[in-house]
Parts: sequence; C-alpha cells; structure tokens
Amino acid sequence: MSLSGFSGLRRLLGVAVLMLAGSIWQNATAETLSVAAGAGYKRLISELATAFEHSSGIRMEYHFGNLGQVLTQAVQSDQLSMIFGDQSYLESNNRLKFSRFLPAGRGRLVIAWPTDKTLEKAEDLAEPAFQRIAIPDLRYAIYGKAGSEYLERSGLVAQLHANLLTVATVPQVSAYLVSGEVDAGFINLTEAIGIRNQIGGYLELDPGLYDEIRIVGGVIAGREKLAGVSEMAAFLETSEAKTILARHGL
Repeated sequence: MSLSGFSGLRRLLGVAVLMLAGSIWQNATAETLSVAAGAGYKRLISELATAFEHSSGIRMEYHFGNLGQVLTQAVQSDQLSMIFGDQSYLESNNRLKFSRFLPAGRGRLVIAWPTDKTLEKAEDLAEPAFQRIAIPDLRYAIYGKAGSEYLERSGLVAQLHANLLTVATVPQVSAYLVSGEVDAGFINLTEAIGIRNQIGGYLELDPGLYDEIRIVGGVIAGREKLAGVSEMAAFLETSEAKTILARHGL
C-alpha cells in the first residue's frame, strides 16, 4: 500500500473510532422517562411521547393496561415514575402514594356504535336493535364506572341491564365495535376519536350524569427525581402538549 493510501486508511479508522465512541457515550448517558397509562389513552400517550422526546431529548418508555394492572406494574418496577389516568382512582388506591398530579384534561364518556347501526340519542339503546352493549369492567376501568353511573342516573339501567356485556378494557370495547360483535359500547371520547373511521359514530353523554373524570399524570412518591419527571411536568404546560391533549378529546 502506498503512503498516501495508508494515511487515508488511518483517517477513515480515526473517524470510525470517534463515531463509535460518540455512540457509546450517547447510549450510556441517554435518559429514559418510564410511564404507564390506562389502555384507553394509548394513542394519546404515543403522540405525547414523540413530541416530548423531540423537545426534551429524553426517551419516553410507556406501558398500558387497565389501571389495576398498571398499579401492579408500578409496585413491581421502581423505575416507573408516572401513571396517567383518573385522579380519583389513583388517589384511592392503597398500593402507591403520589407526590403530585399533573393535569392533562377532563375525561368524557361516549356511547359508540358499529357501522351497521345508527343512534340519535342514548334512550334509543332500549330499542330492539341494541341487544349487546359493551361496557368496561367498572372495577378496573374508569369509563366502566362512569358508564355504570350514567345508566343509574339516567334511569336506563333497568331497561338495559340484561343487554350489558362487561369486558376488561376500553380498547376491548373498541375491538368489538369495529368488528361488529356488539351493537353499542361505552368508551371515552379520546378512544372514539381514535377509531372514528372504523365505526358508525359516537355520541357524547351528559357529563352531569357521571362523576367528573380528571385525567392526570400522577408522579409516584419517592420517584420525583427519576429521569424526565420534571421535564414532563414542564412539557405538559406548553402549548404543544395542550394542543395534542385537545386533539385527543381532553
């Protein structure tokens, strides 16, 4: 090999070493914010994560399930620092304490239906066309609790009780709506917006007929100083975050 060729090879090797060292350093110093959320907020949290990572440079890792599952995971993993969900549910649990709640918006209950149905008002659920009405399990899903409250306070529970099909989570209700396996289902507005092109439609229900749902990011006590927590608190105050939340029905 000529002297000039050897020098060129050395320069290339030097660049490669620097790039490798930079990559190793970046991976070693990268920070990750680990959060969990109710399954009905998967699309919202995914979009928030993308925007948060872009603005902060901090990676966001997220997990979903019903809030009972999410709390169990948070107890088992001391790296999970924040849970997005209904504030009243988080406050009332006896497994974890929270040091603060970061406001995200108000959750709204809707009744949705598949493509082969139409619904003008909630009272029409008593019609023969609506034989199977899905509702999330009220023990674990806040919109199951809200749906039950709505049925009781609207006076519809006696008429519809025999037609109710209890499922685990909001996304499971959605799956049944999209496939046409049920005639209607109680879900949240955020989820309804996400699947609006796959269903027949949805109707927002009177918020005065179920308890207020305050969606928050609950910071787990003792984990306030984990990577990304303070940055997420600041991010949720930005116009970018508020625009995303509003676009998803909060």
